Amino acid sequence: MSFIPGTRCRSTRPIVYPGGLVRRAASGTLVSSRENLGRKLLTVDFDGGQKLIVFAHEIEPASEELGS
Repeated sequence: MSFIPGTRCRSTRPIVYPGGLVRRAASGTLVSSRENLGRKLLTVDFDGGQKLIVFAHEIEPASEELGS
C-alpha cells in the first residue's frame, strides 16, 4: 500500500498517545512518510488537531463514499 502526502486517511483502531486518544475511524490527512529500521512510519494530521507519527497498519486510505 502506497501513501502519498495529502492523501485523506482514517485510523483503523484507537490510537493512544501521551496527549489523549484518537478514536477508531478518525479522519486525517497524511503529511509525510518514512522508513526506520524496516518499519513504515507516517505523520498524520488528524482532523481534531493532533499531528501524530503512526505505523502504516494503524491507518487506511479513506474512500470518497465515507464522507457522504
